[in-house]
Parts: sequence; C-alpha cells; structure tokens
Amino acid sequence: MNPTEFIFLCKENGYNPKAITQLKLALEFAEKHLQNSKRLSGESFLSHNLAVAAILVENRSVPEVVIAGLLHGHLSEEGERAVKKSFSKEIVNLIDGVDQLEKIKYRNKQIEADALRKIFLTAMSDIRVLLVKLANKLDNLRSIQYLDKQEQLRIAQEVMDIYAPLAYRLGVDKIKTELEDRAFQILNPRKYDEISKYLFESKQRSEKDIDYAKSLIKDLAKGQLNIVEIKGRNKHVYSIYHKIKNKNYRLNDLFDLLGIRVLVSTEKDCYTLLGLLHEQFEPIQGRLKDYIANPKPNLYRSIHTGVKLPNGKVVEIQIRTPEMNEVAEEGIAAHWRYKGLTSEHIFEKKIAWLKSVIDLEKEDSGNDLVEAVKVDVFGDSIFCYTPKGDSKELPLGATILDFAYTIHEEVGNKAVGGRVNGVFVPLKHQVKHGDVVEIVTNKNQRPRRSWIKVVKSTKAKQRIRKSLRQFESLPAFHFHLFKPAIKEDQGILLESKEFPKATCLLAKCCNPLPGEEVAGIATKRRIISVHKIDCRQAIKEQDRWLSVNWKNSFNQKIKFFVVAHERSGLLADLLHTIAVAGFEVKEAKAKLIDMGHAECNFVVIPKDLDHLKELILRVNKVKGTTNVFFE
Repeated sequence: MNPTEFIFLCKENGYNPKAITQLKLALEFAEKHLQNSKRLSGESFLSHNLAVAAILVENRSVPEVVIAGLLHGHLSEEGERAVKKSFSKEIVNLIDGVDQLEKIKYRNKQIEADALRKIFLTAMSDIRVLLVKLANKLDNLRSIQYLDKQEQLRIAQEVMDIYAPLAYRLGVDKIKTELEDRAFQILNPRKYDEISKYLFESKQRSEKDIDYAKSLIKDLAKGQLNIVEIKGRNKHVYSIYHKIKNKNYRLNDLFDLLGIRVLVSTEKDCYTLLGLLHEQFEPIQGRLKDYIANPKPNLYRSIHTGVKLPNGKVVEIQIRTPEMNEVAEEGIAAHWRYKGLTSEHIFEKKIAWLKSVIDLEKEDSGNDLVEAVKVDVFGDSIFCYTPKGDSKELPLGATILDFAYTIHEEVGNKAVGGRVNGVFVPLKHQVKHGDVVEIVTNKNQRPRRSWIKVVKSTKAKQRIRKSLRQFESLPAFHFHLFKPAIKEDQGILLESKEFPKATCLLAKCCNPLPGEEVAGIATKRRIISVHKIDCRQAIKEQDRWLSVNWKNSFNQKIKFFVVAHERSGLLADLLHTIAVAGFEVKEAKAKLIDMGHAECNFVVIPKDLDHLKELILRVNKVKGTTNVFFE
C-alpha cells in the first residue's frame, strides 16, 4: 500500500477532514523518518507501518491510534524528539506504549510469563496500545514466509495462545478471525487445506439456499419491521476446526448449516423478528441465545437462533442492530468513536478481564501465570446464574466449587454441594452454560487440599491455597468431618414445610398462578397436588388439605404457557413483553391448538415471586391473550 492509497482508504472509512489532515501530517512524518529502514523481507518499515495503520483504519480506530500505528518503532533518537514536538501528549504516550510492547521478546515459559506481565501492565495505562500490537502482529503474520519454519511455528502458536484470544477479549472480530486462520494454516496445514476445500465447495452449493432463506426472511418482515441489511455469514476455517474438535461436530454437518446475519433498526425489532421466525418456522432446540439480555464479556450483543426452512435446510440466524454489529466487528475501537455517548461503567465492565490478569499476576509466577491466563482469561467461558439472576462467568469445565468461590471466599470455604436447576449435585459437578446454581453450605465445612484438583479456575485455586495456609498456620487445629444430610429440592414453584421431601405439582383442573391462594392435597408417591382454594375439585376434598407456599426465590428455569387468539406477530409481541419485564428467554415455541388459537411456551429464570407476578400481569395485557398457566 502506498501513501495515496492509504489516504483514500481513510476517506473510504468515513474519517472527517480534520482527521484526514492529522493523518496526512503523520504520514509525511513517517515518510521522512522510516523510508530508509528495512525489514527482513526487504520492504521498508514505512511499508510495514502503513499496513499496520491500514488494519487499524479498516477497524475504524480513532486517528490517535492510527497515528501510533504509523509512527511506532524504529525511529531514531532525532525522530523520537521530533515526535514529541510535533504531536500531542496522548499520541506520544500511545507510541511509547506500543514501543514498550515491541521490545518484549520471549522463548521459554518463564520469559513468556514476564512478557505477559509487561503486556498487561502496559495496557493498564491505555488499553488502545493492544489494538496497535494486534495490527502489528497481523501484518507480521502476512509476511511470515520470510522466516524459517521453526520460527513460523513458534509465532503461530504464540498467536493462538495469546493474541487471537486477546483480540476476542477486545471484541475486534475481523482481526481475531484473520489471526486464527493464518496461524492455523501454519500449525496444521493439512487440516487447513481440507477445511478450505470444503468451504469453497459448500459456498458454491449453498448460495441458492442462502438467497432462498433471505427472501423468506424479507417476506416475513414486510410491514412488521425494517430490515437494514441481510446477508449470508462467511464461515472461517479455524472456527470450523474448533467446533469439530471441541463440540464433536462432523465436517459435513457444519457445511449443511446455513448462516445468515440480519441487521434491524431497533432492539425491539430484534425480538419482533425472532418471534416471527419462531412462529413461521420450526425452531431448533437449544439454538436460542439472547446475548442482548445477557451480553458476552466483550459486550457482544445479538440474538442467535436456528430454524428449519420449508425445504428442510437448517439456517443459523444472528439478529442485531447496526450499532450492535459495529461493536461485534470493531470491539473496543467503537468505544472511542462514540466516547461520551457510551457510559463509562459499561466500558469498565468490558475491560474488567484486564484487571483480573493483574490480580493473577500478584499470585502466580512462571508457568502458573501463563496457564492461569490461558484458562481464566483466554480460554472458552460459560455463564451460570445465581437464584437471583446474577450472572457469573466461569471457564469451560468449571465445577460447583468454582461457582461457590465466585460468590465469596467464605461461601467457597463452607460449600458442601449445590443445586443445579433445583437438583442437588456434589462439589465436583461440572456446570453448563445457562445453569442456575445455588450453593449449599455448612458452618463446619473447611477447605481441603484435594479441592485444588476439583476446581478449574485459577482464582478458586488461589483462594483454596490461601485458606489452607490460614488454617494450617493456627497453633492447633482439629476439624470434624461433616457429612451433610442434604435433601434434594424437587419442588418448582411451591414447597411444603410439613413435607419438605414431597414434590408440589400444579393441578391441571384449575391451573393456579404464582401469588394466588392455594391448598395442597396429598396423592401417592410423595406428590402434593396444588389447587386454587376455590377449585371445585379441591373443595370436595377440603378435609385433606395441606399447607403449601409459593417460593419467594427460585433456583431453576421456570416454564410457562400462554394461550391466545392466533395472529401474525403474536410470538414477537410476547417475546418483547417478556424481555421488557427483565427476563432472558431460554426457550420459545409456538403451536396451533385449534382453529383460531395458539399456545406459546417459554422457559425463563425469574428473580423472585414478585418478578413472576409482574410477568403474568404484563403477558395478560398482550393483545389476544386468553390464558396463562405454568407447568
């Protein structure tokens, strides 16, 4: 890329005249001070820095970051002095931060740990230096053929272990994708070629199916909402390999799936379209993910779902607004572009992971720190929920004990088990994405050395070790092993204090709603049938009534049903109403039950009884609703 092409690229990506003037000044400066320095490939460092800056422009980074990309590294002392005279303190600090990162070299685990410390400590002063570092690493990968094979393999592994996950955490999807694909091509060329061939062939086959799916979605949205853009989603080599390796997919299965992204005008339109899709087509079980209600750690927001089309093809659909799409593709760069429009506490949440690395650094050294960062920060993660609906991020493979330590150190130390979606499980039970987890504690419990092998997260390991040191440093200690008599919680919405082991089921004859006055009638096999107190069936057996109570808090997913007059947009209206009430929808289905009536069922996680009662009130106000009942 030459300077003229670079300026054209800046204009093409929407940089305003003031920014263009700044960039031209920086470009002239770079031409003067970098033109004669050469890289191993023979190209000038000016060409390299132009390529780095172009990557940042394509990611729509602010001018200050692009200028740091243009001027980083390889300046003479005279050039460094000139930078300080010609550019703002902000730009000078950015360039200095990038140069500090560029000096970091490592070849073994101990030096790698030191390098990680320096990378993250530098980033704490201005996280934008990491954007330049990633762009620099990407351009180096593009010209890696000039290095010997062993060095290529080392750099590619470094990219997979550190820089691609770092790009994910910063939300820069385009950079992350190219880093992964290029590194994977070096590390596993045979598999890369195999998947690339499949990709090319499947693209040829699926173009008609994609066009068919797009036309169906456009027709569905007519008169209901405004579609800004709809397009097929490109599949990437490494993401396909990752699914094959970690999720037991077969290659053919993945290429039979169609991918579509739909951009709509508003957040409400996202839910409207979701409802229309689930009304018109058969939803695929387990594919609904609401990242609008529950954003990812990098603040990625979108709705994901899967449906089966009339021709039998399965299509995976992402639904989001243009603003959500910018954050998904450009990540942290979008924050500075809209600085002042975005609340700072949201941004702080976005980089909370960076602060967690500094916490790890205080505890671990050498190999421990490297592995800790790979597991806790860069590894695959899941979200689980407390009974009150608070989300907790955990590494994939985390256990009940990991979850306990995310709540509080003392909760972890006293944990004896947990309830996952209402079912009692031991401490070593691995939790899954979306689980509702309640920790069971006992005051006589203490941490044990064997727990270190039970937990996955480094933070949990650190807290266990710390607690063990405290216990073992006491002048004398003696603990009695505690074997808890824990009762399995089989109830859903109600409980009986008289018969805590009994399961309370809602009677179908009267379908009591949360908050209504109810009575229980004992049936066989420890089941209590719960009726409204004015239910005819219950009145007949009043002498057998038992006291039952609605639970005030819930530790599991709750399923409820809505019967309404069948109409276009019904499911969409219900989904939007549920979302506005503050619920994340785990499942949503609809079916015709007779001529003119539809039954929709939803799975949600309520915070408490009042939250559930509010939901019932809101749903009953949706046009056409005739009945609401619970399973």
